[in-house]
Amino acid sequence: AVVSTQSTGTLEGSIDRLDAISNNICLLADLCGLLSSYHKSPITSQASKQIYHQVISFVEDLNTDTDLYLKVKDLQHSTEKVSVNNEVQHATQMFLDEFEKSGANLNDLNKVDLIRASEAICVAGDAFIEGCVSPEVISAANCPTPLLHLIKGNPHFHIYDYDYANSHYDDVREAGWKLHHRYNQSREENLLKLINHRHHVATLSGHESHCHRELKGSVAKCPANILNFLSELNHQLKDPVAQEINELNKAKRSREAVGIWDVSYYASKLRSKHCETYNIFQSCLDVKSTINGLDNLSQILFEVELIPYSFEGLVWEDNIVKYCVKSSHGGVLGFIYMDLFQRPGKDNQVCMHTIQCGTLSQIPIVALICNFPPNDRIQMSDAQLLFHEYGHALHAILGRTRYQHVSGTRCSTDFAEVPSLLLETLICHSGVMQSVFGGSGEGHFRVPNISLSDCYSATETQIQLYYAMIDQLLHMSPHNDSRDVSVAAEEKYLGTFNIPKTTAWHQRFSHLYFYGGRYYSYLWSQSIVNMVLDRHNLKEGLLYSPDIKEFFSQGGSKDSTYLIESLLGGPLNIDEMVSALVKPLKAFQSN
Repeated sequence: AVVSTQSTGTLEGSIDRLDAISNNICLLADLCGLLSSYHKSPITSQASKQIYHQVISFVEDLNTDTDLYLKVKDLQHSTEKVSVNNEVQHATQMFLDEFEKSGANLNDLNKVDLIRASEAICVAGDAFIEGCVSPEVISAANCPTPLLHLIKGNPHFHIYDYDYANSHYDDVREAGWKLHHRYNQSREENLLKLINHRHHVATLSGHESHCHRELKGSVAKCPANILNFLSELNHQLKDPVAQEINELNKAKRSREAVGIWDVSYYASKLRSKHCETYNIFQSCLDVKSTINGLDNLSQILFEVELIPYSFEGLVWEDNIVKYCVKSSHGGVLGFIYMDLFQRPGKDNQVCMHTIQCGTLSQIPIVALICNFPPNDRIQMSDAQLLFHEYGHALHAILGRTRYQHVSGTRCSTDFAEVPSLLLETLICHSGVMQSVFGGSGEGHFRVPNISLSDCYSATETQIQLYYAMIDQLLHMSPHNDSRDVSVAAEEKYLGTFNIPKTTAWHQRFSHLYFYGGRYYSYLWSQSIVNMVLDRHNLKEGLLYSPDIKEFFSQGGSKDSTYLIESLLGGPLNIDEMVSALVKPLKAFQSN
């Protein structure tokens, strides 16, 4: 047996053993997950994918093992809390929560039902994602006139979002968006299967909905708190959004009002026109200077250094670089592989992959994956994404705990996004830019006091609110038609744009699978980040912050709400969280 009261005798010994097994499994699963997506050899990639699925199947067997679950449960009940420390108690509860999520506490009939439904979720999810990223196929005869130049004589043409999204022509963006997001019955069926199987699993495991199941152990606690947060945010955004849309309409200079397909394009134009910081920063931005910026931020804020590291051995691609993360006071903290540039066949995503979790006795190793152009020049949005993922990487490296099961980013999503959004938001503040990217020589500049994250961002925040709300609404109950939910949500939260009823925007929103029931985490965590920046006076420029370093170092070893409220110096309040999001937007508009 994995856990035996005779062999271990104590709850602490049992959790030590469970975590050691979990660590060995994760070492194999995490590595295979990375190689299956990014290895240059199709043979190695496919073999890694097969091993990964075998490991996941083995994990499912362990997570549904009723005897194992009951032994841990019995040990928890028979152990006085005062006899074990908080970290052991927290890790024990996380293991038990995962057992119960997987149905280990169910009778055999319901357990089999839950396992089958979980497998169906994976199948439906994979099909849904394939539909999200697939192009829209259009024949020359049916092609909208503004898009005819894209066909170039082909009888059938595949329309991707990048074909129209950044076009300088309004009619191209509009026609491309409407075509790419038109209602699709196959995507609808896959989404409904995904949602309804999730609801079935949730009710089988004793939860009211998928949202309730996903929020166990989160900072938000329950869907009611999220709906209150989003509803109040929607109310507070009305005036900033109306004012910003007026500015976007002026920039468009057309009899046609700004459409949903125009927002990102014209907001970017206005930032470039009105924000000196944006232009100065953009003019000298490349991959090398951005990595130097990561190092400068690390040294100032955390007293750690990012040092190039020569290595020999097999990697998944030839142009991978490796960095050692060292304490400024001496000692290796972890390693980061960086796979930053585009190549044929590479998945088009930006992410942080764990290769080896960090514990008190195991050095963490992670990989940062990006898709930068090979010419080394990048956009401001690219730099923000790299800092975001580097925030996850630092959380994984600094958050070395006794148990790998609760180390680094292994915590609730609405807590894990705080470190990443903190770094992403920091570099948007001009005072911090000077600290991170200033200095002598090429790339030296002085910048005014302004935050790019607040510059013409009200409408994009409103769009994120819509995404978060529709994610909650779709995952609160089973559905026969997702359009009933999406149309109502569009009218209530995006009514300004008069979105065509022939489109189904949400059918291409891949985060409904990856973050189902948890997409609110970005806005929720951003509000916390804004409060942290104010409390710790980090907007004007960086300085070493032992409190923030300590926050990163806890990983998921303690209750997430406790860690956040400790950093803020008080309890979370929804009104204050909403104000933290809206106040900077209003401040920018008033200047």
